[in-house]
Amino acid sequence: MAQNLYKSLDGNTRKRFYLFRHGEVDYTGTGKVVKDPDLVNLTENGKKQAIAIDENTKDFSIERIICSGLPRTLQTAEHVASRRNIVIETFPLLREYQWDPALLMDTEIEKFGYLFEDSQAKDMIGGTEDADEFYERVTNQLENIIKEDWSDMAAFLHGAVNAAIMCWVNDVDISFASKYDQDHAALNIIDIDIDENGRIVRKMLKRYNIPPVLNAIDSDMRSTWENTASKIANLKQ
Repeated sequence: MAQNLYKSLDGNTRKRFYLFRHGEVDYTGTGKVVKDPDLVNLTENGKKQAIAIDENTKDFSIERIICSGLPRTLQTAEHVASRRNIVIETFPLLREYQWDPALLMDTEIEKFGYLFEDSQAKDMIGGTEDADEFYERVTNQLENIIKEDWSDMAAFLHGAVNAAIMCWVNDVDISFASKYDQDHAALNIIDIDIDENGRIVRKMLKRYNIPPVLNAIDSDMRSTWENTASKIANLKQ
């Protein structure tokens, strides 16, 4: 049973969803693009970010922890889970959008920086699903999880996945995803109201893209996707 049951003003059950992006990774750290983005691990800085997340959330009420199952999400979640003796649940349908680094090297690099703004971007970067399919995969799985018995949950997911969830929260389509950039290890807080029939009646974004260390906010105005695209572009020169 859920540990804490909150009620909205109109009597619906309110759940709190702590949504994190995984800590820092580097797709080009060896001087070439990784062969399989699914297998990248946290950098040393990413590991420090994971520890900072745990310290920042030590007083949070969290009864459930989920991730996509990819190494970078498990590594980011492990300290928070260990502190609470919680087993991390994995949901492969919440994995990042799939892309082919080899094909990306041979195409227009900006397609990656603004992936979901262009309906043809899937073909350009070797995507395995189009934007709408990706959105439905993520949000259908999320809605099923929301209907389960919990009150406070932390999820450690991915940049594009979190952006898709932001589109869902704000009731806009996936073409708006690039407007919801997610920094590494950033925290978002979402409150969700459920009626007695398990129907989602309200989604509220309480906090957005909070970094684990506030003074880590710098003057770089590029999005994280633009940064990755720029690093790959440099390798092509």
